[in-house]
Amino acid sequence: MSRAARLDALIERGLSALMDGDLEGAERKLAEARRIDSRHIDVLLLDAGIRRERGDDSGALDVYQRVIQEYPDDPVAYISAAELHLDAYDPDAALTMADRALELVDEEDELIAAVLAKVGAHVLRGDEHDVAAAREALAELSSTGIEDPGTVLNVAGAHHAVGELDTALAWLQRVVDDEEYGGDAWHGIGMVREDKGDRDGMIAAFLETRRRDLAEPLPPWHVTVDEFERIASAAFAELPEGVRERLHNVPMLIDDVPSEEMVRDGVDPRLLGLFQGVPMSDQMTVGGVPQVTDIHLFQRNLERFAQDAEELAEQIRITVLHETAHFFGLDDEDLEKLGLD
Repeated sequence: MSRAARLDALIERGLSALMDGDLEGAERKLAEARRIDSRHIDVLLLDAGIRRERGDDSGALDVYQRVIQEYPDDPVAYISAAELHLDAYDPDAALTMADRALELVDEEDELIAAVLAKVGAHVLRGDEHDVAAAREALAELSSTGIEDPGTVLNVAGAHHAVGELDTALAWLQRVVDDEEYGGDAWHGIGMVREDKGDRDGMIAAFLETRRRDLAEPLPPWHVTVDEFERIASAAFAELPEGVRERLHNVPMLIDDVPSEEMVRDGVDPRLLGLFQGVPMSDQMTVGGVPQVTDIHLFQRNLERFAQDAEELAEQIRITVLHETAHFFGLDDEDLEKLGLD
């Protein structure tokens, strides 16, 4: 086998491992590929992809910038850099990268990814001109034969974000029967129906989402209820003593997902946690007894949201703190300032 063929095989196996979530396997193939040609574009892109999966966005962006310098006519690094800038809430940098990518793309999947990055940048900037520019960019996809269910959902989400609700629904309806993505499609329909003011349609879609989510297999990092309670209790123990005292009579309930009754009341079936009751700051007390309230944690939703056991523990912790903050009357802006959004 030639060096070039050996390198191609290593990159292919590394990418396959990366897509399967086997980061250690991907890193082993990367190390072997580097010994053949450490500056090859595919080696650099595999390196950046692994860094992204590891949560090292800054390191990944550095690698993409190196690719851009050494291979300025390849659109992939521009698209990936645009996505990272979006994650970092830097729409101007994202837009610059997306526009450059659109000048270079010649494959349909690259075009779609670049357009979606451009739309995301305009939506993040958020003024009227940007919304119009986002809609104009999305029009470039109207004639493309998009079949991949995940991409269809992303396109639907982009139309939703710019207020094209009927178009978003049309895209979502294309994948409602997909075994893997159908639940996501129904959840998207529920969100769009809510924005259209169609409460009955929203609830129907959310109930279907709940049904499908409960039918999904448990992830490898699923924990017992006892272990889940232990992690939640550890997060509760992080709170200052005075806060814990005020929460003494507030039960923390663990459920798989919001109940059917909750969903019929308009609760999103994919909520991670829910505070029910009156915030402490608004409570009217008699003899110092607070009004009845409780905090719900939804285990199946938290496990779906996480990517591994470590992230699950962190998300349980964040959700406990988040819902505790709601008890004390903090709103979403306050939570964002505290890093609990």
